[in-house]
Amino acid sequence: MRERLLLLVVAAAAACAAAPPRSEHVLTGTARTAAWQGEVKVLIEGAPVEGKYEEVAIVSATGGGTNASLPAVIGALQDEARKLGCNAVIRVRYDRGSLSNATATGVAVWMN
Repeated sequence: MRERLLLLVVAAAAACAAAPPRSEHVLTGTARTAAWQGEVKVLIEGAPVEGKYEEVAIVSATGGGTNASLPAVIGALQDEARKLGCNAVIRVRYDRGSLSNATATGVAVWMN
């Protein structure tokens, strides 16, 4: 019985570690009418933003376990921006809080 309980706990922990990064947004402008199907450009905080853009939302993504990597968390950030009809995320900050947790936050925009 004890071995089964231990296996159940290990299986539950493994399932949590493999969960995809979760993302969310807070509108600061108006979402575009249709989701964007193309590439979403990412500009890290401090990088120059060329041209005009329309701010839509602050977006964030959090990943854990094997999905705490930079590509996984930035990909979730791009997906959240894409749903809002945005083609770029600017002023992106990535923070690796620990070996098993990472977050990214940025501003989803439509670049002209």
